[in-house]
Amino acid sequence: MGYASPYINPSIFWPAAFIGLLHPIFLILNILFLVYWLIQKKIRFVFNLAVLILGFSSIDKIITFGAVTSPSREGKLKVVSFNAKLFGIYEDANFFNAFLEEITQNNPDLLCIQEFYNLDVNGSTAIKEIKKHSGMKYHYLRTLKRKTGKSRYGIIVFSKYKIVDYGDFDFGENSVNLCLYADILYNSKIFRIYNIHLQSLKLARTDYALLKKIGEDKDSTIQVSKNIFERLKMAFIKRGEQAIMVKENMNLCKKPIILCGDFNDTPQSFAYNTLSSNMKDCFMESGNGLGGTYTGPLPSLRIDYILHDASMVSYNYLASKNFNSDHKMIETIIDIK
Repeated sequence: MGYASPYINPSIFWPAAFIGLLHPIFLILNILFLVYWLIQKKIRFVFNLAVLILGFSSIDKIITFGAVTSPSREGKLKVVSFNAKLFGIYEDANFFNAFLEEITQNNPDLLCIQEFYNLDVNGSTAIKEIKKHSGMKYHYLRTLKRKTGKSRYGIIVFSKYKIVDYGDFDFGENSVNLCLYADILYNSKIFRIYNIHLQSLKLARTDYALLKKIGEDKDSTIQVSKNIFERLKMAFIKRGEQAIMVKENMNLCKKPIILCGDFNDTPQSFAYNTLSSNMKDCFMESGNGLGGTYTGPLPSLRIDYILHDASMVSYNYLASKNFNSDHKMIETIIDIK
């Protein structure tokens, strides 16, 4: 079921998505049992080996080695993507200045930020400060639509190269998740970059409080389990719908594509499988080791991605700092052929 989950739309059968989420745990258990039966000299190891061979292609989505490296970024694009979690401003842990320092040193050509907040900083704004210190003088921001006032929350793309066209779409009423795209002129060619943030789990403060009480008493354990399963179910279904919506837009685009974002879903998911179809995953192409990008309550999950058109080649993929966000910043160098 875990191997089949990327191909099953959660709106049709959502439990498959949950089994897919547990895929790394099943993988580890099968390896442990394989070793155990080998030590015991039991023929039962064949069953575990068969299961591992059957899903071998899914392993390199979790862990990979032999990264493709490039000693020079000349003639290539450095792309950075990051879920900034509003730069920590609502948790009294504002890390914008540390982020700005990192971006200044990192010197990307393209920067995609999810959960962006255009906060006031240093007598200016986050957008102006990033443009001032990074050399990326073009940007496109998509904020939440509000009935009154102007929202500062949204997703954004910064570029050193001219944005010649752009667009966006949201994922329905009352959704805080967004998608934008920008067409960028680079070396007399135009390519499109998407920045997406798919459906969040939306755990409430009470859910986090209950999570800490799991095991303390039966009522708390049952209550938090019900809450989380219901939210998981809705999130799986919504992400499937959103992924289809984005992919349909991508299929209409005749330009080479780079896709960045927080999918809020693992590689063994319908959303990832839908969006990565006919695309290359930078982690799988040029990463090393475990690919975990999430640092929250379920650490080591890979839910943030940079994908690109099959005509491109990526180098030097890295998941690095998270500051005070619950996501790591990811980066890669892309050669647009």
